[in-house]
Amino acid sequence: MVDFSKKLNKGSIDKKVNPLEIYDTLDRRSLAGPLRPAQKNILENWFNHHVADRDLIVKLHTGEGKTLIGLLILQAKINSTGKPCLYICPNKYLVQQVCLEAKKFGIPYCITINSDLPNEFLTGNKILITHVQKVFNGKSIFGIDSNFIETGCVILDDSHACIDSIKNSFSIRINHDKELYTSLKTLFEDELRNQGEGSFLDIQNGSYNTIMPIPYWSWIDKKSDVALLLSKHQEDPEILFAWPVLKNSLEHCQVMISGNEIEITPFHVPIRNFGTFSKSDQRILMSATTQDDSFFIKGLGFSLDSVKNPLAFSEQKWSGEKMLLLPSLIDETIDRELVVNNFAKPFTRTYGIVSLVSSFKKAELYKNLGSVISKTEDIFENIVGLKKGNVNNTLVIVNRYDGIDLPDESCRILILDSMPYFSSLADKYEEQCRSTSDIINIKIAQKIEQGLGRSVRGEKDYTVILLIGADLVKFVKSVRTNKYFSAQTKKQIEIGLQIAEMATEEVGKEKSSFSVVTSLIKQSLQRDAGWKAFYKEEMDKLTDNESRSDIYSILQIEKEAEEASFKEDYETACNKIQLLLDKHITDENERGWYLQLLARYKYWISKTESNQTQKAAFHSNLQLLKPKDGISYKKIEYINENRLKRIKEFIKNFKSYDELSLAVDSILDNLSFGVEAEKFERAVWEVGNLIGFVSQRPDKEFRKGPDNLWCGVDNKYFMIECKDEVDDSRDEISKHEAGQMNSHCGWFESEYGTIPAKRILIIPTKNLSYYADFTHEVSIMRKGKLRLLKGNIKSFIKEFKPFFINDISDEKIQSFINTHRLTIDDLEHEYTENYFKKTTRS
Repeated sequence: MVDFSKKLNKGSIDKKVNPLEIYDTLDRRSLAGPLRPAQKNILENWFNHHVADRDLIVKLHTGEGKTLIGLLILQAKINSTGKPCLYICPNKYLVQQVCLEAKKFGIPYCITINSDLPNEFLTGNKILITHVQKVFNGKSIFGIDSNFIETGCVILDDSHACIDSIKNSFSIRINHDKELYTSLKTLFEDELRNQGEGSFLDIQNGSYNTIMPIPYWSWIDKKSDVALLLSKHQEDPEILFAWPVLKNSLEHCQVMISGNEIEITPFHVPIRNFGTFSKSDQRILMSATTQDDSFFIKGLGFSLDSVKNPLAFSEQKWSGEKMLLLPSLIDETIDRELVVNNFAKPFTRTYGIVSLVSSFKKAELYKNLGSVISKTEDIFENIVGLKKGNVNNTLVIVNRYDGIDLPDESCRILILDSMPYFSSLADKYEEQCRSTSDIINIKIAQKIEQGLGRSVRGEKDYTVILLIGADLVKFVKSVRTNKYFSAQTKKQIEIGLQIAEMATEEVGKEKSSFSVVTSLIKQSLQRDAGWKAFYKEEMDKLTDNESRSDIYSILQIEKEAEEASFKEDYETACNKIQLLLDKHITDENERGWYLQLLARYKYWISKTESNQTQKAAFHSNLQLLKPKDGISYKKIEYINENRLKRIKEFIKNFKSYDELSLAVDSILDNLSFGVEAEKFERAVWEVGNLIGFVSQRPDKEFRKGPDNLWCGVDNKYFMIECKDEVDDSRDEISKHEAGQMNSHCGWFESEYGTIPAKRILIIPTKNLSYYADFTHEVSIMRKGKLRLLKGNIKSFIKEFKPFFINDISDEKIQSFINTHRLTIDDLEHEYTENYFKKTTRS
């Protein structure tokens, strides 16, 4: 081989350490042109000012070339330090994409094969491209604890998606059909029954949407028993990769149980155990401009300064074109079902239609109309099919909002169908307890924004996005919640609301209200010059003067408290949470949440003080754990103020009729068979408040009694038990369900004596099993009657549109109640029917 380097004046080849100079030396494919202004700006800024930073966040618009920036930074680090460098993706599919990008630009890279780390990576010659599951697990090939591969730089791409993947890697999920599930449930049965007899019985009967936390005091006290059980099953697939990380810190885990699984998750993500990432010379997170980075503080252990001061390209305010349409705001007849019926059927076209739906239950309507429903195992195969032109069938992706690229013709119409669900039991429990929390609402907004970003993957890309589902439309439009979106998304929503207002005027001119929607879609897809100019003009007005300092501070204190707890410095942990309560928490529900956190830390110091603090937490937020003692049921007393006044007070909570209408739509949308039990029961509670009752959830709030209890005028009570998740095809009310209803009827008598009560069981069937009996008079509300009640409530609320609430007389409101059949007598007789007792065995 000829050694050309001998002919060089220097005698050797200098390795470039400036990423801009490295780019000029690469053997790039012909289609790879010069760096974009944003890429050049970020790389120059990094090299001149941030090359030695410990933590760094790079924020850039989608499609502006974050991957290339990351690869060039890693190559610069390899050239300057000779240390191994690592590029981590959230999933295997994106590893393939990054590898293609590296190949396109001529950047040397390698991948893991089987369980071996490539020598080119270990010697610092090539960038290793891999995914989070390879790095963050208890049997990581990169090592854990004190035995790990040292790195010069690690880049985490699509970092928000990576946080969820990392949390999943450290979670143990035990399915209900496993012996270990039964053993753990039996171990904690007494404590769970004490937390809620009805909920525990639902779990016993397999209700996957009923979630109960195992009380921290029970978990801590029985830690040794738990460790013995888990250790015996440590080779089981669901335990194998998390056990080495969790086995010595089980007391620092939270545990949830449902009828489907038990979930064990660390309170604090154990990033510290993975030195390849946590002790790397430089850690860089890639983040989209629409994403809130505050969760990097607690989720990935990043410094407060790095989150507040990301590396960004300030000259570019926005990228790509999104026409956001809210069909139900154009005309209320354009509801979710109508939109799905028009877009779920296959038809010949040149572009893809994708729907991101919140659950497989909601996906059934699409499936019945001919759409393709993606499963975990074929989702990326289906996405590749779209990119190859297989676009005639609508693709439905269930509760997945990140790690998916749908550029250009692969997706010109994107449907976001209903509010995203949290997938882990811990997140679902937190959402139930903290529905008004900034932190929870930021997480929800972030999921929505991840979804909105799927179909615009470049500066010149464009798409139409339809937002459907009353709960999603309410969250996006309401001033109480749309503040949680990024400035760019808020501006796009604002444009969407302007479109809805303008389109409303067109409804009467078209042959149908839906044709107004199709006309708008055509304007985007056919590149209407007026629309393009309007969108650009509006987006150029974008400003961002927001500060998340309070959230940053809260998450920083939470992180410090959990780290202190992990080190068994419980005094410091308690002091941190007390500081948080004193300086940052004003909302009563949030106060309860942090008091429960404080009680958990105090349990290690004083069990008596811990119980007192837990009692205070429960009084502040009845969704939390019931303390060991000191809680008694608080009866609903007779309504002294009249029902009409209570209806007025409910309506006054909303700033406008539009806000009221959105809220009621969302409530009634959740009051549907098939909706998860927690949301359905909450909707019944909200309906009680809406129509002027004192409304209570005894089973949820006091862990005894029925799902819902209303008290109306004339001291009349409505006792309501909800079985909305029962399969439609079920022919009868089971002996267990009748027994549960009887138990709650007995509870009512013990608390209220002989006061009259209407006892209602909401369930799809009115047939009572041959083996079952009711001990009291019980009425049944099936689908048809529930639909009638919802329709009358909706019509009742519409009556308020022309009025200012303070100007409406009591007589007028009473006339609305009478007209829409919502009197006490109507509620007793119009919406229920008698059950039918089967006389033969099934």
